[in-house]
Amino acid sequence: MQVAGIDRLYNQHSRDNEPAITVREGEVFRVQTQLTGGDWLNDAQDQWDPSKSRGPNLTTVVGVEGAHPGDTLAVHIRDVQPAALSYMGFAGWRHPLSRKLWPNDWDVVTKTVPVVDGMCQWSDELQIPVAPMIGTLGTAPDGEPVSNMLAGLHGGNMDCQEVCAGTTIYLPVFVEGALLHVGDLHAVMGDGEICHTALECTGEVELAVEVMHEDRRGRWIKLEDERYLMSLAALPGMEEAHAASINELLRLMVDEHGFDVREALLLLSAVMEARCTLIHGMDGFPITYLAKIDKRYLKPDPSFVPYRGEMPEAGKDPALRNS
Repeated sequence: MQVAGIDRLYNQHSRDNEPAITVREGEVFRVQTQLTGGDWLNDAQDQWDPSKSRGPNLTTVVGVEGAHPGDTLAVHIRDVQPAALSYMGFAGWRHPLSRKLWPNDWDVVTKTVPVVDGMCQWSDELQIPVAPMIGTLGTAPDGEPVSNMLAGLHGGNMDCQEVCAGTTIYLPVFVEGALLHVGDLHAVMGDGEICHTALECTGEVELAVEVMHEDRRGRWIKLEDERYLMSLAALPGMEEAHAASINELLRLMVDEHGFDVREALLLLSAVMEARCTLIHGMDGFPITYLAKIDKRYLKPDPSFVPYRGEMPEAGKDPALRNS
């Protein structure tokens, strides 16, 4: 089995990045990942400070034989293994969201947390079960490089808990070989990653890829696991990201499952699950938003009859009282 090491790391998604390994479609391979900000966490007594970071979100790059622009890369996540140490850390003076959540003039706020037998040892009294995930996963864009801090149509820093073992994520291919960027592992992360840090760790992931002749460029990210069909969007506004993720989920329900979009809207209003997975708290930075539906509901009603009436005249809508 090929293993991509951490001797060649990048802090941006770029078509110019050299892959550590190149794999074939269907080949199972492993990727070692470095800590988001570099190699400094080697002992439970080590503590983070901003001077130790050389990220953001360092990634290893994997090339894929036979992946051409216009294809889709289906990335099957088979396993995510966190290392034995994790940490969280931020500096209040450079973290606007922390000041919105609690006015402060803090300097460094940090905690190093051992990972033992599937548990994050927060304290002698508190253990948190690991839920390992890949924070940054994307393909190289065609054009200017994109910082690993950001998410977009290429994937990138999505910080979505569902990017974990058992999930397949569908990424557009913009350049020859796709150049899959992998990194930024978390032992566990809360919704929104409100301190812009989770329990960050090194580790190793096991993946396999499939090249699909389907052009998803210009569309938001599709994910699925055994239970859910999901979509994720990343835009600067919360409402915009929310709407874009739902729009993509609707398109998937219509295109792949035969729904009338009006029935799909009604159904999602009854059963959809959705949430923000990452909020930077800085103007102009994208917010990632996930929408999903349990696959047991993906059953279009053949008898569904959409509303076909005429639009009422202004001020004469019979559904409005006192008109």
